[in-house]
Amino acid sequence: MTNLEKAKKCVDSEVKSWNKTTLSDLEKYALEKYIVWGILDLALYLLTNKDYQKLKQYIYDAYGYNVGGVVTKEGLEEEDED
Repeated sequence: MTNLEKAKKCVDSEVKSWNKTTLSDLEKYALEKYIVWGILDLALYLLTNKDYQKLKQYIYDAYGYNVGGVVTKEGLEEEDED
């Protein structure tokens, strides 16, 4: 299993529990965004830049949460050509 796959699995395991609480959507967002940001902070040290961008895009595509600076798939393809 690659580090990118492990990072995706980590996000998936955390996000699946988001709706198992009595907090309002705003309260959940305020708390959970820090957990996802923490996962991404660690991913900065473990993943290549290309895989880090793929992880951010995965979070956006799978959960609709833009962690900031999400690039399009076209942008990733252009990056690969360099």
